Amino acid sequence: MKKALWYEIKRNLLPLVIFAAIAVVIAVGYTMMADLEYVNGLGEVNYRNSCIGCYAVILCILCTVTPMLQFSYRMKQRSVDLWYSLPITRKQLTLVRTVGGLVLTLVPFTLAYWLGVATVATRGAHFYYSFYPAAYALFLLLGAGLFGVNAFLFTRGNSVADGIVFVAAWACALPLVFTCIDVAMPVELVHYGQSNSLTFGGIGLMLFTYSPIAVVSTIFDDLVLKKGWEMFDFISLNTWTTMPAADAFAFVLVVAAVMAAAAYLGLFLLADRDKSENVAQVSSSWWGYKVIIPVYGIAVYAMIVTGYTNGGWPIEMPFYTALVAVAAFVLYFAYRRSFRLKKWDIIMVVIILAAGIALAYILYGIDSIIVRTSGGYDYLSAALRALPA
Repeated sequence: MKKALWYEIKRNLLPLVIFAAIAVVIAVGYTMMADLEYVNGLGEVNYRNSCIGCYAVILCILCTVTPMLQFSYRMKQRSVDLWYSLPITRKQLTLVRTVGGLVLTLVPFTLAYWLGVATVATRGAHFYYSFYPAAYALFLLLGAGLFGVNAFLFTRGNSVADGIVFVAAWACALPLVFTCIDVAMPVELVHYGQSNSLTFGGIGLMLFTYSPIAVVSTIFDDLVLKKGWEMFDFISLNTWTTMPAADAFAFVLVVAAVMAAAAYLGLFLLADRDKSENVAQVSSSWWGYKVIIPVYGIAVYAMIVTGYTNGGWPIEMPFYTALVAVAAFVLYFAYRRSFRLKKWDIIMVVIILAAGIALAYILYGIDSIIVRTSGGYDYLSAALRALPA
């Protein structure tokens, strides 16, 4: 185990230098060119850019690329035969690769972050620098979590292409589902006064796998720029969520913790179940196309049908239905890597269309019956009013 870990560190030395150099050049270069602050005609200093957003983007890129590099050996027959022949268990091999990946991710980010902050300081910006260390600590935790999430999703594929698709698809799956609900029920889940409220669309955006880093980046950008804790906005497809920054901060931290814990648990528990004979074969994991295609198909078709639940179906509805069906068939072709589909694939396309229609009308019924009889209150208030004293 120790020898394997030491070999992993030596093997990653060159990539580590390359990643660190690229990250530092981007961070320092951006910081040097950024408009940090300016003085208006009245002599007042206006703070514009703490550059934390740039450093967060670097972290997100590293958390996406590095897991794919570290675990791509599972998608190549020669690499699998070599690594699985080592005198260590597959769980230990997964641990070695995970530790190496975290080093490849967090060390370049650390160098880029602090050299970027140092560049901000040398430019004489009048910021609250005390918030930079706190932001960095949270970024380390969130980055480690996002690495685990992407590593788990990527390793559910039997090929590099499938792994990349799974990372991208699951990043947007929950936001899409909640957007579908939001389109059918554009209601206030929690009302914060005035025009501020939480909607299903806002929840969906916070469930995007990269949202915790994005939200923390935005909040600490405001803190560094002396703006304090302000209201936080989420603009979804159908509604606008405005909620206290503290609530958004707490929500995304919980989401990140749950996702990371589940991902790391799955990554190590399933390590021994990965078979070398599955390399480059059809990816049949339940975290793959089996679930992704129905989820996307049902959600998209339900959003289309939702637009016509309050009246008759338009003449172009058969076209939309055919379009969703064709898209589903194309995805199943990609899944099977063949034009020969199984009988269950064809049945699933029919189920997708039927479930999309059913979901649209169920959500419409909920919106009509519950929301419109709640006396104008939001969902939470209506539920509290229904509780016994």
